[in-house]
Amino acid sequence: MKKMIKIKSLLGIITCSLLLVLFACSDNILDQQNNNATSTANFGTSVEQVESAINGAFHPITGTFFWGRIIHTGAMLRSDEFNVFPFGSNTAMSTFLGNPGDRWATEPWQELYKSIARCNNVIINVTEEGIPDQTTRENLVGQAYFLRAFDYWYLVNLYGNVPLITELPDLDNLLVEQATPESIWAQIISDLEMAETMLPESWTGEDLGRPTSGAATALKGKSYLYMEQFGPAATTLGSLVGKYSLLPAANFGENFSTTNENNSESVFELQFLGQQTFVWGSDIPGTGSMGNYHIDYATPTKSPDKGHLINPWLKDLFEANGDTVRRNETLLYDYPGATGYGGASFNIDLADTLDEDGNVVAGDLTVAADAGLEAIYGKKYSGMDLGARGDVDFLGTNVGNNWRIIRYADVLLMLAEALNEDNMTSQAIQYIDMVRDRANLTLIADTNPGINQADMRQAIIEERAMELAGEGHRFFDLVRWDLADDYLGATSLHGAHPKSLSGGVFQSNKHELIWIPNSERDSNPNLDQNPGYN
Repeated sequence: MKKMIKIKSLLGIITCSLLLVLFACSDNILDQQNNNATSTANFGTSVEQVESAINGAFHPITGTFFWGRIIHTGAMLRSDEFNVFPFGSNTAMSTFLGNPGDRWATEPWQELYKSIARCNNVIINVTEEGIPDQTTRENLVGQAYFLRAFDYWYLVNLYGNVPLITELPDLDNLLVEQATPESIWAQIISDLEMAETMLPESWTGEDLGRPTSGAATALKGKSYLYMEQFGPAATTLGSLVGKYSLLPAANFGENFSTTNENNSESVFELQFLGQQTFVWGSDIPGTGSMGNYHIDYATPTKSPDKGHLINPWLKDLFEANGDTVRRNETLLYDYPGATGYGGASFNIDLADTLDEDGNVVAGDLTVAADAGLEAIYGKKYSGMDLGARGDVDFLGTNVGNNWRIIRYADVLLMLAEALNEDNMTSQAIQYIDMVRDRANLTLIADTNPGINQADMRQAIIEERAMELAGEGHRFFDLVRWDLADDYLGATSLHGAHPKSLSGGVFQSNKHELIWIPNSERDSNPNLDQNPGYN
């Protein structure tokens, strides 16, 4: 899959055909022949051709302008895990200081709709006549259904009211209307049900890592959970129990490293590959699918931005639970045996250094001390597993860790939550305990078998914080639990405010979503701005 999607990726057929139409400025340009494009009249008649189109639909997702970097800067770092050092417009969104006109809302919107357009092209144009073999055809089209659902999942959770486009562009009617979130969710469920029936249970060889029927089921169950349809969520997620397995405690860190990717715990992960060929934000085959997210998860002295510190509440939670298995792979601070880049000890890796002229260069310990905060940093997706500091490119171009979008541990915790919210708390215990058992923690079944719904709800909240810290789930969790204002608002239940370095404060009825990009609204007057951003 890494080779197929990242090295062999080709631009979607729809882009090849539309660029000449939309951006032509003279008859001479229209008369030019593009020898690299596939004729739209013949599209869907070759398996290799459709595979290339599917790969092209994935490329905007793994590129720099979406999961490769920008979604982290503009969305994931909004959570209460991260205390972000302000760095101009780069951090305006993650510190709740941004408004329309600031950076990072435009790129995810554009990349997701680019991917959707390419998925639509496959879904509409690949037919039995073009590819007669049913299994081959469905394996290809099923990926497009899955990816379109994935794209809309992030659009509805990032922006809320977005256009729903499931057809090829109508050049006479490009000013589309926004759809209701309910209709977007309905489309997501519909697409995932199609993907479930079309996709295989597993892939092999170079196709390893492509979405499976299990990935479609997991995302469908997650969608039901977000819609608060707890019964369907429990049924859907429950169907996956036993089809995956948690890695042993000793291998927990392999869920985030380049070692053992697409493993037994992985339900779906985006494929990344560190590459020397680097063109920022490009949509060109062989470029763009490297872990530029390193910029956002590295320690401050390794980041081209100013970076962040991890807030102490997360450290305290690990310590209160005696959880060293997950802590040691999630956080870096001064605990026994703590190691950073290349396995160097905490106090050496984060210490001040001298430059070639003998001048002191502040290390991460000094950065934290100067900020008046404890030196606590994140390890997941920071590049620490790849070697010494000097071995990791400052932009992350040689970072190739696949990003685990859905892990089996997440499925089990979502299942426990769905059951608990559906008044089946006793049945939820076994699933949260499977996650706790892997972390070598005491089991709820042993310590509190009669746990009530409210206490179980809190236990799941805390378990998700420890299991999934730094993986991009926390902010969305806080919003759907209606806890974002409690922890990120003016009076944080954490005590010290999680965004104290910037002074940003979460505002209810505004920051649950990010703003609709001004550039999109300028070109389409049918798009209304999200509340609070006018």
